[in-house]
Amino acid sequence: MTALTRAGALLLALLAVLVVGGGTAGAAPAGDSTADRVVVVGVPGLVWSDLDPEATPSLWALAERSPIGAVSVRAARSTSCLLDGWATLGAGNRARFPAPDESVPPVPLPTVPLPGEAPGTGDDGTDGTPADDAVPEDQAPAVPPATPSLSHCGLQERLATAGLADPRSAVAAVAADPGTARFGAEPAALGRAVGCATVVGRAPALAVAADGVALGSHERLPTDPGLVEELLAGCPLTLVSLDALLDAGEPALEGSETGTEPQPRATALAAIDDAVGRLVAAVDAAPGETLLLLQGVSEVGDGRPQLHVGIASGPGFADAGWLTSASTGRAPYSQLIDVAPTALAALGLERPASMNGQALRVAGDRPALAEAVEVLDRANTGASVHYRSTSTFFWGLVLVAAAVVGVGLMVAGGRRRDSAPRPAGERLRGVLRPVALGAAALPVATYLAGLLPWERAGAPRLALAGAVLAAAGAVAAVAALGPWRTHRLGPPTAVLVITLGTLVGDVLSGSQLELNGLLGYDAIVAGRFTGYGNLSFGLLSVSVLLLTAAAATAAGRRAPASRTRSATAATVLVAGALTVLVVGTPALGRDFGGVLAALPGFVLLAMLLTRTRVTVTRMAAVLALAVVAVGTLAVLDWQRPAADRSHLGRFVDQVLTGEAWTVVSRKASANVDILLGSPLAWLLPVALVAAVWLVRPGGRLPGPLRGPGLLRGRGDLLAPGDRAVLRAGLLAGALSLAVGALANDSGVALPATAAALLVPLLVWLAAAPRRDPAEGLDVADGTPGTGPGGAADRVTVVSRGSSWNAQP
Repeated sequence: MTALTRAGALLLALLAVLVVGGGTAGAAPAGDSTADRVVVVGVPGLVWSDLDPEATPSLWALAERSPIGAVSVRAARSTSCLLDGWATLGAGNRARFPAPDESVPPVPLPTVPLPGEAPGTGDDGTDGTPADDAVPEDQAPAVPPATPSLSHCGLQERLATAGLADPRSAVAAVAADPGTARFGAEPAALGRAVGCATVVGRAPALAVAADGVALGSHERLPTDPGLVEELLAGCPLTLVSLDALLDAGEPALEGSETGTEPQPRATALAAIDDAVGRLVAAVDAAPGETLLLLQGVSEVGDGRPQLHVGIASGPGFADAGWLTSASTGRAPYSQLIDVAPTALAALGLERPASMNGQALRVAGDRPALAEAVEVLDRANTGASVHYRSTSTFFWGLVLVAAAVVGVGLMVAGGRRRDSAPRPAGERLRGVLRPVALGAAALPVATYLAGLLPWERAGAPRLALAGAVLAAAGAVAAVAALGPWRTHRLGPPTAVLVITLGTLVGDVLSGSQLELNGLLGYDAIVAGRFTGYGNLSFGLLSVSVLLLTAAAATAAGRRAPASRTRSATAATVLVAGALTVLVVGTPALGRDFGGVLAALPGFVLLAMLLTRTRVTVTRMAAVLALAVVAVGTLAVLDWQRPAADRSHLGRFVDQVLTGEAWTVVSRKASANVDILLGSPLAWLLPVALVAAVWLVRPGGRLPGPLRGPGLLRGRGDLLAPGDRAVLRAGLLAGALSLAVGALANDSGVALPATAAALLVPLLVWLAAAPRRDPAEGLDVADGTPGTGPGGAADRVTVVSRGSSWNAQP
């Protein structure tokens, strides 16, 4: 264990160097630039394809001179509606309004008071007397009747128009909602920090209407430029909701992409552009410095989740560029939760601990606006297609893996009692092996598909499917037809090498393939924007552990007899150190749970390959080392400036402020949700059937379906030494995946994704034609294998002082 301790110390030193040097490269903070006032303009439903120099000249001119970006409006529910968006903006954290917007009402809903609101209250929330600036009844905007077409966001939009009479009561309802509490959000934290705010429209009040906040309310933006200037002069914070797109809704349960109809949308955009022009003129005429933040805040109608417009103009955002923040770590992406921290930073106020968002910043130059809008529109297309396609693809993975195992069982049952092969079984075997190799290539193909510009196609979902299938075919062809095809382990090793090389190469080059890869992540869900996603880590861990097992064994066999164990251990520990660096460094993989899961896997692998006794005490020490490594990495990240921290450093801050339990409980809840609701969870029963069939001697299945006992009963498949190495790699991978499933919020989806790679490879190997054992088998490095009782085929496991020597 002394060598292990030294390796751990070296690893922590390397982590420290990379953490201190890591960060969001190229991103420049707004610096010490402060503003006299902040104006937040929320435009529900606004996407970048709406901007046009002719149709929306004011928006185009503002974007042309300002930093811009794609905004994820993800709140505490999958589709962010109007009230969800404003509540999230004001909380600087994911929140949601507890409205019944996820079901179709059976009958029209009456206008009713919100929780805590007395019947008969009026616009000022007191005794029914209209507020000073209330709009006369004959001039009030028409409220659409509640019909079955008002599903999803339509109900929130109607409530914002007709029933949001007491904003403080509405804020209290948001705070009491379990979805909001799950994220530890404090609704209206922005208003509480500023103390005085002016809102135009009813929905923005959810962002600021806290107790003790001086709140000025206006139904709509004045048309008189002088009145607009007066409106901005009242408080240091003004929030304006331009809701014209709400009235352009698509009256159908299966609406358009944007939830609106083309002609009404064009008219609504013209009205929004006119209002933006008045606001920009008022900001330019106002004394002092004004920061203008224009954001899409939600979807409208039944529109699909998309990325929205983000523009910042004012102190610290004077030059054209891309917008980003430390919450994403990637240009040109930001989140709605970043708006409140940006406003507070501009006003020189402290960000509350409950805000998970980070202040916006400018990340380098961008191209001319027309080209920049195309880039942002393609980013939206990629994110939208990914968001809509993952569930279908996950079910596809399950069905493919089940089919491979099912056909494998048929092949195994295709033998007579005298072990002579049946013709049907042999024919199926010829079909099974290429299909299994193609199935194993599917996971890495989801990343390689990103090398093709599928988002530019007229039918991007079909183009993505075609790109994945083409990439899988190419990987399978390389694996099956390369010079390694003559080696019994050549094709599966090639698939593992391609998988590992793709994942490592991608993260070293900026995670371009992870973003919008079907096993990666997208900016709409906004769980991660760079580095390794949890599903990617599942593939990475099993690939690197199995390949490391082969490489370490080869190194040990080539070393002098006296140095076999040290050469094997050194190879494993070096590979483990490099893997942890790639996975955990904030500038690269930035995967908190991945570091915690990877270290135990590598240490167990080293112990198994060197025939070191595996005890409970030693495994506890290994897990403790992993915790120390992760904790050190997180503390080093926390010591950087707040705007530069990754989620590792922010977690340390949450521990210090008492918010950490919220994060832990949310991850635990997400694990349960995935176990019960994700298609990927169904891969685990498939993997279990495959394990019983392939690994146990003779299998635990009925007689006609008993399999080959890959790791024990089929002596013609692998040399005994190779079987022991494979078993050690699988055990180490199982430990890493188990720890990863507990440490990450993807839960069982992580080992399930790894099963999508491993199960087809093991079936491919099991379906190999039978050989005469007298032919001899080569081990992984080409040297002859040891006999059935050779030492290379023995793994010693010790628990509570007793040992078990496992042999095939």
